[in-house]
Amino acid sequence: MDLRVNAGTLLHPVEVDLLCVFAEVEAPFPLEIPASGQSDVEQRALFGAAREQLTERGLADESGPLGVAEDFVFLLRSCTGVVDMVLAKEDITLAAAVLVHRDEALLVTQDLASPERMLRMKPATLDAALDDLVRLVPRAEAPITAPFSLPRQALDKAFAALVERGEPLTAPEVDEVLRSQGIDDRVTRRMVSHLQPVAGSGQIGLARRDETEEMWTRMGEELRWLDTERGRFRLAGDAEWMSVNPLSRDDLRAEVRTMALRTR
Repeated sequence: MDLRVNAGTLLHPVEVDLLCVFAEVEAPFPLEIPASGQSDVEQRALFGAAREQLTERGLADESGPLGVAEDFVFLLRSCTGVVDMVLAKEDITLAAAVLVHRDEALLVTQDLASPERMLRMKPATLDAALDDLVRLVPRAEAPITAPFSLPRQALDKAFAALVERGEPLTAPEVDEVLRSQGIDDRVTRRMVSHLQPVAGSGQIGLARRDETEEMWTRMGEELRWLDTERGRFRLAGDAEWMSVNPLSRDDLRAEVRTMALRTR
């Protein structure tokens, strides 16, 4: 994971699981924190070792978590919202979550491309955390092209048909599947020329919970995009149409800040 920010304190997933159990709140999406151990005995052993590691690094004492670990527990319980982000190439490579409480925040990043799936936590003001979140997104130019729309239901059916084939298809075979779902040559040419090949993708969303809820609840629409050779495209729309628009870095930053306003 190539982080373009000072990512903060390193923690093991077992240590984070221990903090989540202490807080009695699950980690928010998209952080992947599996339950530690396959039995109570194994879990106690893993948590005991994690507690020792946290204590040795000044992140816990006999009373509980300290430092950034204490910040994480507090925000799990009391944050007013989480701005979350996923970045992917072929697979998801980076998960990030900004836990917000008023004007303060904690940026949590997780390297999902590594076997250990280690996490980093960095306390910051909300403004600084949002800047760091945007800085994690690889740079890509907004393509110089007009927005266009694609029929969503036909695309969904075409994608399902392609998956059902279970093997790579040639370009003419892909065109044939698209035409069979009512996607004409003009739409196909524009989709292929603008959106292929895909170099990466990402999404940013918002979640909240209150003291009466154990689960995090998604709020509003997510910001989704594709990175291609032509640049970065935003994907949006409704049940009938998917709109495709150029997405500049300034637009991405503005969307993230607008989303974060709903956490205050």
